[in-house]
Amino acid sequence: MKTCSYFTKTILVLMVVLLTACSAEDGATGPAGPQGPQGEQGIQGPAGTDGTDGIDGIDANSTVISSGWFEINTWDTDLSNFKFHRIPDLILTEFQRENSVILVYRRYQLVPTFTTIDLLPFYELDVTNGSIGLAIQSKVSGNGLFLQVQSFGRALVDEEFLGPETQFRYMVIEPESTADKSNTSDYSKMTYEEVVELLGINP
Repeated sequence: MKTCSYFTKTILVLMVVLLTACSAEDGATGPAGPQGPQGEQGIQGPAGTDGTDGIDGIDANSTVISSGWFEINTWDTDLSNFKFHRIPDLILTEFQRENSVILVYRRYQLVPTFTTIDLLPFYELDVTNGSIGLAIQSKVSGNGLFLQVQSFGRALVDEEFLGPETQFRYMVIEPESTADKSNTSDYSKMTYEEVVELLGINP
């Protein structure tokens, strides 16, 4: 009986020793093992979509003569249905008249928050019958460039189309030679912003 009791005590002592050895107060953590080999590279993702093409630049040999925005204070010819004005300080050479692209824009700003820019010729339709009620055009005559406003079916007021609400701007795009004349862009299909970007001039 004593032998059995001694054996039981021995087992209990061993269990206490084992529990003590497995307590939270273990020894210091051993050094980290060597780094494993690098994994294989993943497959390449799909290519992104191409961006939109930019506007082709104008020929470096071309010459651009551009005015700033200017106002007309008085018309050279001022009738109730017809107004005519020569743009001052612009004398076109024969080469420019026959080979250059001449653009004239009209900017209308009724209020600071409402501005429209139109390439001439610009036409307004009569809402009653759909015919042309107003035409704003630019014309080359001799060595001059002229602005013309003509109404159909209504009278123009004295100060209509004068500054500061209405302003104009011209651009003379002169090629290096007559051979370059056929290589010009179709500016009529471009917005004003696209044209000034293409020509590299201030808006």
